[in-house]
Amino acid sequence: MKRNVILSVVAAVLLASVPAWAAPPFGSFGGIVGGGNAGAGAIPLFGWALDDNGIQAVDILVDGVLAGRTTYGRARAGVTAQFPGYPNSALPGFAFQLDSTHYLNGLHTVTVRIRSLAGEVVDLPSKTFQFHNVEHNLAPFGAIEFPRAQAELRGKCTLANPNRRFSVVSGYALDAGTTADDYGIGYVELLIDRAVWANTKVDCRFSVPEGGYSDCYGLRRIDVERIFPGLKDSPHSGFRFVLDVGFLMAIGYTPGSHILTVRAGDHANQVRNISEIPVTFSCDEDGVNENSFGEIDLPRNGLLYHDTIQVTGWALDWEGISSIKVLVDGHILGLATGGVARPDITSAYPGFPQSAAPGWQFNLDTHLFSNGEHFIDVIVRDVLGVETYIGKRRFVINNVGG
Repeated sequence: MKRNVILSVVAAVLLASVPAWAAPPFGSFGGIVGGGNAGAGAIPLFGWALDDNGIQAVDILVDGVLAGRTTYGRARAGVTAQFPGYPNSALPGFAFQLDSTHYLNGLHTVTVRIRSLAGEVVDLPSKTFQFHNVEHNLAPFGAIEFPRAQAELRGKCTLANPNRRFSVVSGYALDAGTTADDYGIGYVELLIDRAVWANTKVDCRFSVPEGGYSDCYGLRRIDVERIFPGLKDSPHSGFRFVLDVGFLMAIGYTPGSHILTVRAGDHANQVRNISEIPVTFSCDEDGVNENSFGEIDLPRNGLLYHDTIQVTGWALDWEGISSIKVLVDGHILGLATGGVARPDITSAYPGFPQSAAPGWQFNLDTHLFSNGEHFIDVIVRDVLGVETYIGKRRFVINNVGG
């Protein structure tokens, strides 16, 4: 009897010593983006998940069968504020594009399964959705990702100038279908002011001055494949058109506002304008020295860092870059090292003096500063001595021992 009492006391002590945070994963399945309980084609799903050990994966099941793995690590500010301190609380969101054409029309049960780094598995409460796929509803879709709406596209309007300047229009296009002959992208077109300018079936080419494949569809897009893993063209869903804006204005397009439209057709001749943006055309000859532009990639806004970190980003200037200054809390720390390859930027900005290797980096020793909040600023100077402020990042230093 005495031995049993002792064992019970020991067991109670051991149970009391288990950390309170040793709990299973948890989260919320938001359902379909924008609401509703029915859809066709690629249906966007969203939610969030957290665990005290960290999240290994978040999967989607349809009628109890694995449909695919979500992209985990998206911003959800409200969740971050409500659950601070968890390993993934800075980016707890997940998203998934469910290709409903793989299933019969009707009601289906969709479940989110969370797996922690410790191997714990939890299914969030399921939701029931109705799939209603018919061929005439499954038209192509996609987006113009570059440039942004209201971008200024500049060109050399003097055609005798051999130093041409090019503007890239890029993005992705996809198509879902229930039959093989109505599944996938057949062609993509670029329209200027709603008149066809280029078609990928007849105008695709490779041009070194234009930065590679121009007026083409079928470019490798690993990021799109991760978001739309079940769609036929997702591994090669990218399109890239290249415009010589100076040439366009020389043959009659006016300076000022214009509309760029991307139109896609599937193999069954269903056609849709998948994206449209307003832009402005202008001549280099009419302007003054252009500002530099670029971005700071690291550090991420608001995240914790310690020891030596690498500050990275990219920058370009049509006149050419002379130096890139890095400041912390308003004080100059030194000059960044340029010449780092960035194929994504190179493809978007052909023809700039540094476009072959527009990246830069700077090693920052965080021990030079106190623990807590700090700010990084970057200033770019061009070869004519004109300086441009290109960005700021807030970050937090957390070195052990202060």
